Amino acid sequence: MRRSSVITIVILVLVIIGLIVALVVINLPQKESVDENTVIENNESLQDEKQQGDVSEETPTSVSLDNPIVKDMYSVLNGQTTDLFHYIKKGTLTVEDISNEYIQTIAYFTIARDNVEKFEQIDDQSRDGKLEKIYMDEAIKKIFGDVEYTPTYALVQASENSKVLKYDENDGVYYEYTGFGGGGNFRAYTAVTKVDEYRDRYIVTEKLVTARNEYGMYTVYPYYGTSTWYIAPLGSISDSELDSIEVTQDMYSDYDYNKKLISKYYDEATEYKHTFMKNDDGTYYWLKTEIVK
Repeated sequence: MRRSSVITIVILVLVIIGLIVALVVINLPQKESVDENTVIENNESLQDEKQQGDVSEETPTSVSLDNPIVKDMYSVLNGQTTDLFHYIKKGTLTVEDISNEYIQTIAYFTIARDNVEKFEQIDDQSRDGKLEKIYMDEAIKKIFGDVEYTPTYALVQASENSKVLKYDENDGVYYEYTGFGGGGNFRAYTAVTKVDEYRDRYIVTEKLVTARNEYGMYTVYPYYGTSTWYIAPLGSISDSELDSIEVTQDMYSDYDYNKKLISKYYDEATEYKHTFMKNDDGTYYWLKTEIVK
């Protein structure tokens, strides 16, 4: 074979090898580049999940129901403003669903009213105390976290005519008023049955029944609302029967008869899940409430 022919064949072989190598390189999977915007978006997504309460991948620690934080959380959820955290028909309740005045109402009855300075007012006998705005600020921050509000008034009942606390822009303080009547004979009975602690939050499970008490007889209903007695009741129980109930379930309430009534209708009671977020200093604030069943 002539030398020129050999050289030509070698060149052709090298060209073919080069083409094969090029094709292999082109078809190799490309290393994905991490875009800075993608990292930011992912971080924001994780933050959103945190705020929405995604704790499915974390195993919680059970909090003893005699722990003082359980009593503290119960006092936030209940008391004079029980209906504001429990009268929800479906879905999730957050601070965006609570009016400006009810935010102040909850803060006043739960914490702020302990700082009211009492006095005698000659020209207005119904005004007998004042509250510095700083105490309302502190109470709202303790219960709701960093939320904005406009100082106006707090209500003792669900009526514009029952303003127990009014903000005076000229003086820069709230004034407390008295002279309001009592409530009716229909109310909610609640008890905390479980508290789970996560890295960044607490999940409080609570049961509720409502009852109309007439002449020593409780007619019991599973839901909270102003007209729930029109639905089928769970049953009726007398004062003496209620006193004789022995509570076998583990639960917390400020009142023994709440636990007795919940114990009697434990499986039929409405169940709530309340989320409290932790602050860096160990304190916590209410984030949302959901009806579980």
